[in-house]
Amino acid sequence: MKMPEGFEPIGNGGGPAKQDKWMSQDLGEQWIGVHQSGDGVIDPPEPETVPEEGTSTNKAGGESPKHAKKTGVRRFAILFGGVLLALFLIGLIPRFFNKIALHRVVVAGEKIAVSVMLPEKPKPVTDLLLPGTARGYYETPLWARVNGYIQNWWVDIGEHVREGQLMAEITAPDIDKSVEAFEGALHSSEANLVIARITLDRWKGLILTRAVSQQALDEKQAMYDAALARVNAARGQLQHYEELKSFEKIVAPFSGIVTARNIDVGTLVSLGSDKAVHELYRVAVNDLMRVYVAVPQNYVPQIVLGEWADVTASELPGVVYHGIVVRTAQAVDPLSRTLLTEVDVGNPDQKIVVNMYVDVIFHLPTASTLLLVPVNAVIYRSEGNFLATVDKQSKVRFRKVELGHDLGNQMEINSGLRPDERVILNPPDSLEEGDPVIVAADLTKLAAEKEKKEGGQKHHGSR
Repeated sequence: MKMPEGFEPIGNGGGPAKQDKWMSQDLGEQWIGVHQSGDGVIDPPEPETVPEEGTSTNKAGGESPKHAKKTGVRRFAILFGGVLLALFLIGLIPRFFNKIALHRVVVAGEKIAVSVMLPEKPKPVTDLLLPGTARGYYETPLWARVNGYIQNWWVDIGEHVREGQLMAEITAPDIDKSVEAFEGALHSSEANLVIARITLDRWKGLILTRAVSQQALDEKQAMYDAALARVNAARGQLQHYEELKSFEKIVAPFSGIVTARNIDVGTLVSLGSDKAVHELYRVAVNDLMRVYVAVPQNYVPQIVLGEWADVTASELPGVVYHGIVVRTAQAVDPLSRTLLTEVDVGNPDQKIVVNMYVDVIFHLPTASTLLLVPVNAVIYRSEGNFLATVDKQSKVRFRKVELGHDLGNQMEINSGLRPDERVILNPPDSLEEGDPVIVAADLTKLAAEKEKKEGGQKHHGSR
């Protein structure tokens, strides 16, 4: 019998029988010592694997092919499980983030999106923008002083006229006949006056010789005085009708521009300026304009004569005319509660036309403790005036405020608001105290940039 590799006989004197007996005893002891469990139950031994011929076991740490195969299978299983886990996570993570995004959208859909803006601190000088009407510095209608018909006219609307320039002519036959009649009456009266003077002079010579009485001389003196009075009366009536005849010529009262013409050749004109009578022409001075503004009563104390005011027009973008406050009515209109204020402004380029709608900007001093908010942020209720604000938790907080002056685009806030509170613009009526909102836009920086840009692009006109 061939000995398995690794087993050698102990000693040199033993035979085959002794060697078999030793091997059986030794293997039995090893098997009993190694495979005996703690409870005394002995597990059956696994069959000994005998390596095939041509193979060998590396005692120095090598593995058998079967053990290497098991290790490779185990590694493959771990790798495959890791790949499955990675694929699972790849599919799970987007679903997780999508669920979070969906939750945010649902939560955001339940909130109201608002635009906010921080209140502004007023400048030392506040600009008060008010509408005004530009009128000519001198502006007057021309009426007829005689009854007649238009014979000719020589100027039309938009033309410049000089003072005393003939504009139209009226034919009035009754005036002409009256002038002729009173000219004849005057000549007759003057002839009678000559006879009366000659008679008086003769009677004065006769009184020296006592040829006539003093009473007769006095009668001749009275006849002369009456003839002189008739001459003066006739001359006065003639001058009156000559003056009326001069009104047949329509002349410009001052240098300016014709803004209206309501006549034509053959038009019947009537004496006077009643409502039923139409004006002939309207003339205005337009190189210097009077701008009339109705200033609200609460700004009346701040209007100072001699202060500068800017005049602009939407039809003239970027052009600013500098005017001066020259006078006020010194009385508030009881119906509108406004003070009529006049601002004179130069118009050398004549771009501002008569009766043009303009904007007047008054530069008024303001208190430094005030805050300014857009007018569309104020909520008017029966309980008072409120502003809707957004706190740090993005919740709505209503602030009861005291309003100051209305500056047109902005409203002064005297009290009730802090400078760091974000004010909601155009707050919807559905907002309530504590409602969560989403700040869609913060217009504070945008407003500052816009104001800076507009200030840089402003172009000033004539002063």
